[in-house]
Amino acid sequence: MKKVGAILVGGALLLSAVSGWAIESCVKCHKSMDKVKELVKATGAKSADDLVKAIRGGKKAALHKAVKDEDIKKAFAEASK
Repeated sequence: MKKVGAILVGGALLLSAVSGWAIESCVKCHKSMDKVKELVKATGAKSADDLVKAIRGGKKAALHKAVKDEDIKKAFAEASK
């Protein structure tokens, strides 16, 4: 039973680290989550999909090639809080 608990706790920590990676990857270049929030507002994105379209079709699309769509969506969720 202790092993199951340990596995669940380990899985939860891994998930939180993975979801945090999306935020860290944005903040690495944009310097703060506040800046990311400003950029989300500037794009006028009302949903995570809108933000993905704005980033993929914008002037700086080439810089965001390596960023996964799911990471952009997680960053939108964090910026929308």
